[in-house]
Amino acid sequence: MMRKKFFTLMLIGLFPLLMLYSQKSTGKSFLWEIQSEKGNSYLLGSVHLLKKEHYPLKKVIEDSFAQSDVLVLEIDLSGGNLIKAGLYMLEKGKYPEGETLKDNIPEKTYQLLKDKAETMEMNLEWLNKWKPWMTAFHILERKLMNMGYSPMDGIDMYFLNKSQGKKEIQGLETVEFQVGLFENFSKEESEKFLLSTIMEADQLEKEMDKMITAWSTGDVEIMEKATTETIQEYPELEAFYKKLNDDRNVRMVEKIISMLKTDKKYFIVVGAIHMVGKNGIVQLLKNKGYNVNQL
Repeated sequence: MMRKKFFTLMLIGLFPLLMLYSQKSTGKSFLWEIQSEKGNSYLLGSVHLLKKEHYPLKKVIEDSFAQSDVLVLEIDLSGGNLIKAGLYMLEKGKYPEGETLKDNIPEKTYQLLKDKAETMEMNLEWLNKWKPWMTAFHILERKLMNMGYSPMDGIDMYFLNKSQGKKEIQGLETVEFQVGLFENFSKEESEKFLLSTIMEADQLEKEMDKMITAWSTGDVEIMEKATTETIQEYPELEAFYKKLNDDRNVRMVEKIISMLKTDKKYFIVVGAIHMVGKNGIVQLLKNKGYNVNQL
């Protein structure tokens, strides 16, 4: 249970996934309108991996995007930035010559990885070249791709493709910053992330189905519950979650506020988990005096 809770928090806190638990409809979406002295902008919670069949999106989302001047993503991946970001991640995620994953994780975890690699038809010798966090991402990528999910069909890439050559594109963070979060894991945290991924990868299909339903119905309450209950049950994860989510939210809000002071209308796309809770972007903006309404 602990591994699954940890695994879920890791995924919804930073990169591609968002594990939610709901089937009820609120009649809303994960889209908010921000009212400022300069006008209105929009804030969309993103699911980073989807299938082509999940489109088209709701009209209110498309209309809000069409009315905006600037697309803002977590990272600006326009132009050649996407390739540069991928190369940087691969560079930082790989061990230097002569060092291997096997040398850096417990034997029990390595044996579990060996079994998982065989089941998923992944090359263990190749996996052995990567650091634990990067090995975890390789496993997740293979599993999700086998299920038909792709980052190229995710919300971020969808709006990026619609914006290139037509709208200004900006980023709230850099790939160096995001990769640095994983590079700064302690050895124990890094190994635990890999172990959790190995143990829970087979649950992804069921969780992704729940995720899509919850995202499409705008169920903020259930998303917040999925994270707050985890922290309450496992307080030892609080500092870790704070670094991946809460601290980033504060920095992103500062940058969003600087944007709202201009005459441009922004369409801001950030991982959906960042929207909820008392330390989420929506509440932080409200604390600063902005009127933020879910659409």
